[in-house]
Amino acid sequence: SNRQDVTMPISPGSEWGTPSPIPDHARVMSADRQLGLFLRDNSAQQIHAQSLFMQSGDITRVLGVKSRSNNDECIRVIIDAISVSYTDAHGVEHTDVCVGSLSIARRFLRGAICIVSNSGYWNDHEVAPRAHLNDGKLDIFEVSGAMRWSQRRLMWQKTSLGTHLPHPLLSYSQGDFSHWEGSPQRLTIDGQFVATVTKVACRIQSDCVQIYA
Repeated sequence: SNRQDVTMPISPGSEWGTPSPIPDHARVMSADRQLGLFLRDNSAQQIHAQSLFMQSGDITRVLGVKSRSNNDECIRVIIDAISVSYTDAHGVEHTDVCVGSLSIARRFLRGAICIVSNSGYWNDHEVAPRAHLNDGKLDIFEVSGAMRWSQRRLMWQKTSLGTHLPHPLLSYSQGDFSHWEGSPQRLTIDGQFVATVTKVACRIQSDCVQIYA
């Protein structure tokens, strides 16, 4: 196929992905977090040696894939991932990989919330409507600590329509890097609580992995 398809990050709305039979001996991933941990814990060589089939998660949601039977044709796509480095409350540094979205927030989501997204979805809410899994960008969505509960409830309802932005107590930006530092907060990656953190740095890894879905 045309190499340009692989190397050029694409713009939202353009054609993306190639129809493909489901590969033999595919490694099945049942959640975004499972894929992120596989990317974190294996070398590039080991990752490229596997055919990775995404069964569910925000990635399949973005692709518009419902459940498939095993003999069906699927779609083959190349996606970005978010490389995460963070410092925990004990001052120890760690690295991780996020494929959907991560959040930095207090317990019960009180106060300010920082969401860094690759998929555009977080907790079943489409917080970043311009996000695309292969545009070479992070989407950064922040909720001000000044936003009251009643406003938040309305805001989460509006995300289903994509009408939550613009709002003076919400900020939304795109970039290839993001950095957060502050008093200890909870870091959740692809739905899994990871650590209480004081620093988080995120960098987009373009064209990180090929998956089937």
